[in-house]
Amino acid sequence: MYNLNKKMLTYIVFLGLMVILIGNSTIVAESKPDIVKLVGLLQKDKDLNIGDWSVLAREINKEITTKQEFEREVTALKRKYPQFQWHRKDDASGWKAEALTYNVDSGLTESIKIMTTEEKFDKVTYVIYEVKGKEWEKANSAFFTTTFQNRVNELFIGTPSIFSCIKGSINDNMDSVLNSKTEDLLDMFQAREIESVHETNFTSISAHSTLFKQPLTKEKLNLQFGLRTEGLGDRTNFVVGTPIITFEY
Repeated sequence: MYNLNKKMLTYIVFLGLMVILIGNSTIVAESKPDIVKLVGLLQKDKDLNIGDWSVLAREINKEITTKQEFEREVTALKRKYPQFQWHRKDDASGWKAEALTYNVDSGLTESIKIMTTEEKFDKVTYVIYEVKGKEWEKANSAFFTTTFQNRVNELFIGTPSIFSCIKGSINDNMDSVLNSKTEDLLDMFQAREIESVHETNFTSISAHSTLFKQPLTKEKLNLQFGLRTEGLGDRTNFVVGTPIITFEY
């Protein structure tokens, strides 16, 4: 009886540890930036090659209503980010300032844009921060959990909308690749199709995935991807974005 109780106690402790470990891994997975989730899933398919990618954060700032306030904000940003190259470009549509920096070691390009325009008789300011890369490096994951998050906290008043997008190519050039990869990607992203466009050499899917947040519509659209092929034997390209694609495709 003593041995039986001892085995039961060991079993209960083991189950408890498993629940804790699974719970922690779920929290870690959910806390990953969307771009890291997208890359991690795409890299599991050996037929997919990741190319250009972009993460864009955007917020509407209604606290800047005069040119003096705009200039004050730009001056503060210049002091905070002296490593960026700043350019002013005002025109009839409004006041604009853009900044750019390229990191030779990481291969990442960062840009900051602040634009004030008049919409429906009110001044509206858009603040945009974007990071681009030509290929994905392992170190990029750490960048998005540290530097990127710090920039977002510094640049935005509230919680900005974040758009993550990846371009790439598919090794498989069979005629049926559009249909087969469409199904593969829906399964990969645990997504439910909401809308689609199908042409001879092109497929576009708008979907809802349980892996991502930021739904754009009442149907909870938060994932888009497109596949395009030039025909039998030619390369097929793909582009995927959350909540929507920001690249041309």
